[in-house]
Amino acid sequence: MKYFDYICKEDLEKIFLKVPEDFNANTEKDVLKYALGAFLYVPATQYNMIYKSIIGDVKGVRPLAICLEDAVGANGESEAIENLKLILKNISNENITNKDGIPLIFVRIKDVEQLLRIKDIIIKNNNTITGILIPKANSELIENCIEVLNSIGLQNMYVIPIIETREFIYKENKELSFSSLYNTILRYKSRILSIRIGLTDILGMYGIRRNKNFSIYNNLICSSFILDIITYLQRPEIDIPISGGVSEFFDMTNEEIRNKYIEEILLDKFHGLVGKTVIHPMQIQIVQVLSAVSYEDFTDALEILDSTNSKYGVSKGILGERMNETNPHFLWAKKTLILSKIYGVLNKGVDYEELLKF
Repeated sequence: MKYFDYICKEDLEKIFLKVPEDFNANTEKDVLKYALGAFLYVPATQYNMIYKSIIGDVKGVRPLAICLEDAVGANGESEAIENLKLILKNISNENITNKDGIPLIFVRIKDVEQLLRIKDIIIKNNNTITGILIPKANSELIENCIEVLNSIGLQNMYVIPIIETREFIYKENKELSFSSLYNTILRYKSRILSIRIGLTDILGMYGIRRNKNFSIYNNLICSSFILDIITYLQRPEIDIPISGGVSEFFDMTNEEIRNKYIEEILLDKFHGLVGKTVIHPMQIQIVQVLSAVSYEDFTDALEILDSTNSKYGVSKGILGERMNETNPHFLWAKKTLILSKIYGVLNKGVDYEELLKF
């Protein structure tokens, strides 16, 4: 599978200097962890939506989280689990597996007890399921989920923690909670594919919800929370991407909503976040398109990495607008080249709006 495979070869060559490369669940972790892009959450009760996403009827879908947690009502768990079982059974059908490729499939569990209840489904479909999402994660819950997976012989299955509880926002608790989380993530980094930010739950603690006129960075509570996650967990020794938080505003035909969504994604990128959780197909294309690497970033990243053994530690950027400094820009350059493999590199003079036309 690859991004932007809905665009014909001729148009791809006009838009991209370097086209996106193929990837799948077996791609090496250091590349795969950057490939989650627009990560679509679908309630397990919505069988038709999941099926359409898997067989490719939803343009641009790659990672898919089948949700057994908040997106499922109090009385919907049994139906959700049955749907999960049926969907995974149908994926083995030849009519689906002969297509270009199914999305990366993850299961978002409710808690450890539910993980134990569905363990037989996961064991049977471990070649189809890429990983488990852990909502309301902390150090203890991550360890417990990994222990369950290990106990059922799934030592290589990925987990993705979602940080979204009060222990990481209340000042009197957060330092100890983040310190413990840091140590756990560092210890299990080979198993953790991504770190996700649960903004809706954080806002809900204070009786707040998003407003279409503002990005999440205008909210003091969430901007502080994002800052803490970045400063504690976005460290070289951990080296696990952190994603941008979800927005409930999905009507991208509304210019105001669309522009604010683009602004927020650009701010996500500026803060080093990679990809974004999405809850509606209309959000997918914008997240994926804005994940493509610009000609300037790609060319400057190459220059920075090529100059690591040079006697010069600084050089002028390709467009003559900025300076490249080898040491402080080194990690950025490495990440940029990995992103270029997954999402491609735009040609010189091509902007994101060109890619959004398809």
